Amino acid sequence: MTRVPTLGVVMIVKNEADCLDACLNSVASIADEIVIADTGSTDETPAIARSHHARVLNIPWNNDFAEARNQVLAEATSDWLLHLDADECLDPKSAQRIRTIVDADGNGADAIEVTLANYCDDPRAWRWVPATPGEPWARGKSGYIAVRLLRLFRNHRGYHYREPVHENITESVLEAGGKVRGEEPILIHHYGYGGSGSAKGRLYLDIAKRKVEQRPYDVKAWHDLAEQLLSLNETTEAEEAARRALALEPLHLSAATTLCNILLNRGDVDEARALLEGLEAARIAPPHVVTALGAIACRQGRIQEACERLEAVLSEVPIAVMARLYYARALDLSGRAADARWQLEMAKLVCPSFVEIDSRLKAHDGRSRGEQAIREGSYQQALATLVAALRDDPEDPLIHLDVGICLDKLGQQDAAQRSFARAARLAASLEGRREIV
Repeated sequence: MTRVPTLGVVMIVKNEADCLDACLNSVASIADEIVIADTGSTDETPAIARSHHARVLNIPWNNDFAEARNQVLAEATSDWLLHLDADECLDPKSAQRIRTIVDADGNGADAIEVTLANYCDDPRAWRWVPATPGEPWARGKSGYIAVRLLRLFRNHRGYHYREPVHENITESVLEAGGKVRGEEPILIHHYGYGGSGSAKGRLYLDIAKRKVEQRPYDVKAWHDLAEQLLSLNETTEAEEAARRALALEPLHLSAATTLCNILLNRGDVDEARALLEGLEAARIAPPHVVTALGAIACRQGRIQEACERLEAVLSEVPIAVMARLYYARALDLSGRAADARWQLEMAKLVCPSFVEIDSRLKAHDGRSRGEQAIREGSYQQALATLVAALRDDPEDPLIHLDVGICLDKLGQQDAAQRSFARAARLAASLEGRREIV
């Protein structure tokens, strides 16, 4: 009789009493073994782990996640291992899929990539996916950043983790000749994403700095450092680290994306455009790159190009919320206000909990009322309406333009010029415009 392969869940924890129970409940039906390394908990974490029949190891913490994980791997006896963190939960359907894979001994694979769903309210992030409306796993978040990671793999093959932070096991699997399968629809829900000001963030930063000292020619190490610095709002240092990554690999998509975000946030639009166009010329043009180029084209006054780029993204990825929001802006600037509003309403359907969309819709209505008042010659009423709309969407160049029109009509020429200048900075196509679009 053929023996059914076993599955072990392996973890490292410290003071995770608030979330460990939910995590272990999510794997209770599929795990043959749970091995947890505790690195110094002072709460009920070890007791909670033992209540789930986990074997708890007490190990020293040496500021090295790979070292800690490898100690757990050395103690696990199962044929297959699933790596989880305490602030994660395995999706029920995915749990069934994992058990099926293990029962079939991998169906020819030695390691399986899964999707880690990092829940957050950040649609501007690369790889952000809107959550299904009412999805209980989202726990009130509007979506998640989807990251593919190798989390399920054979045991007893010498596979081991590397790098003290953002540790990975993929390198050792490939070096050992392991076959990796990446198309499995396995989802792990992650609720600890963010927390940029936390002690954990500082710990990760210290480890990331040590990693680049140890691996100065590793582009991933430099990019990981850039991302960690950026999460702690240390933008100058983050930019330097991203540039170091690109010096090692000029077409590194992740590092280029990070640097582009830094440049756009401080207004260096031309350099960001050149960076993205370099990727595009090399045929590295995933949707977020094309979306950013569309947004830049809109800002720089190339409205037709903006529309074409953003339409292309939406034809490929209809749930691309930011592409819809930028497309709405481009349509507004081309005088197609009704079409712009329809794009905002479609974005609302895709992501109903994203507050910015509600604000944009409210501002769009306010601008419409303000422009009607301008046409009727009620400039004071229009101004009050437009200023209120500006509070909902301070980045709407047309509202700034309309405010300038009102101020000019009311004899406040200096203030009007400032509003016209703001409108032109947000959308170059409005340079010199002094009438409603």
